[in-house]
Amino acid sequence: MTKNIKFFFIGFVFSLPFFWGTNVFQKNLEDFLFWGKIADNPQLLTAQIIQEDKLEQLKPIRNWQVANLEISAKSAISVFLDPQGDQKVLFSKESDRALPIASLTKLMTANVILENYDPFQPIKISKQAVAQEEDTGHFKVGEIFFTEGLLHSSLMESSNDATAALTELIGEKAFVDLMNLTAEDLELENTYFIDAIGLDPDTPDGPINHSTAEDLAKLTIYLLEIKPKIIGILSLPEYNLYSTEGVFHHKIKNTNELLQEIPGIVAGKTGWTPEAEGCLLIIFKFPENKGEIINVILGSSDRFKEMKKLVEWLKEAYKW
Repeated sequence: MTKNIKFFFIGFVFSLPFFWGTNVFQKNLEDFLFWGKIADNPQLLTAQIIQEDKLEQLKPIRNWQVANLEISAKSAISVFLDPQGDQKVLFSKESDRALPIASLTKLMTANVILENYDPFQPIKISKQAVAQEEDTGHFKVGEIFFTEGLLHSSLMESSNDATAALTELIGEKAFVDLMNLTAEDLELENTYFIDAIGLDPDTPDGPINHSTAEDLAKLTIYLLEIKPKIIGILSLPEYNLYSTEGVFHHKIKNTNELLQEIPGIVAGKTGWTPEAEGCLLIIFKFPENKGEIINVILGSSDRFKEMKKLVEWLKEAYKW
């Protein structure tokens, strides 16, 4: 190393404290001048506070450094509902496309039940109810349960038998008419029900329950505000079902695999048929309980994986 280079490095090392001190001094000077201006003109502080408050009110704010989400589901939506009831769409993929909704149908079924049934109305399981597709709950002809218990079975384990038994109290046709009338009242313009369960038609071109991700999010917001009992049932991981005589029948387990897997999930409803494919709706608080987020996925080959992908994307793609 030459003599000149040695002198350069020695001088550089000894000058560092001076530069650091200069930077600290400059920062302190800037702070002093800033607060001096605030003292002379307090309106500046008020304006800054107002600006920060407005920015806070705009949250969640899209972080455009994060790329748009790609999922294979046919349709999806994510809606943020703040404590004042204001809504903001955070994600949408063909969310106005009418599609089969499988057992997400049972959200409206439960709504009609709460409006028209006594929770302690005894309901007998009929031969027609047991004949429904699948055997969830292992119900037997002649067993009697209260409306409340069968409603838990219908929503949590998505039992077709329990749902059919509930509709028989007023007749399936009258029940479905009430579902469609409610959809009309709620202005769910692209929603129509053929049955209270969410079954595929017997023929490929037969009529089928259909809705959109938008309409289902709208229905969920209504249930959150007006029928919180439904959301409460859907939030339960398990529920013990008893007959009207107090005899234990079975432990109902929620079909929503994400309920205890993703932090913040409040509730959710699953649905699947060959025609509809995987359908999933979840409600979660995220973050700091600033409101609820309603996510709906329709027509997915892997509904749980894609829902987790959507939730993770929301965390990164928005500033909360």
